[in-house]
Amino acid sequence: MSRLGLTLLLVTISMTVSTPSAQAQKPSASWARRLDSGTGPDTITNLQFYFHDIRSGRNPTAVQVINPVASTASGPSSFFGSVTMVDDALTETADAGSKLVGRAQGIYTFSAQNESAIVMSMGLGFTDGPYAGSTLSVMGKNMFMNPTRELPVVGGTGLFRMARGYAVLKTVTLNTTNGDAVVGYNVTVYTPASSGNGQDSPVTTNALSSSSSPPTTMMARERWWMVGAAIAAAAFL
Repeated sequence: MSRLGLTLLLVTISMTVSTPSAQAQKPSASWARRLDSGTGPDTITNLQFYFHDIRSGRNPTAVQVINPVASTASGPSSFFGSVTMVDDALTETADAGSKLVGRAQGIYTFSAQNESAIVMSMGLGFTDGPYAGSTLSVMGKNMFMNPTRELPVVGGTGLFRMARGYAVLKTVTLNTTNGDAVVGYNVTVYTPASSGNGQDSPVTTNALSSSSSPPTTMMARERWWMVGAAIAAAAFL
């Protein structure tokens, strides 16, 4: 092989090794998808999962920790002031036996005396695929007897760092006797594409650095250093 041919071969190898695969960097999960290419000011992600609020049985995931103010009242006011702590499963489908994609942990309180409404404050922690270790924070009023309602997304971490958006909630099942419910969540999330929020690399719970992926300038310098080294090596052969 000629010296020029060997030089070109070494340069090609160095560029291939040092350039990350764009396809491998895109988060992908069966319950989540991107709605854009990520080239604009915001990266838009849509999530669809199901929230299982279980108040009955030997192992409830929703437990009332503060009793209502007036336990003898009737209608919505009979629940006013009660607070419930939750550690609810989030699954891929409405079937409780389907794949677990995360958990909703937080509280909701019955905040209205004359309507069926609660105020929810929860962290949605994801455990599946590239979103494992990322979280979303939702907080707001939930008119839970309405067929469809919205909650605001007020923040997030990991792939959802600096998130904002909204969740559309639809009740799948509600047991009016024991309070068990399954609710579908369709969440649209906006995250700044230029915030260094790790949108192009998986996040783990141990990723505590300021950025989840190396800066572009650092990667470019590394590539050209390897190109130069390859050319210098070929010159001495």
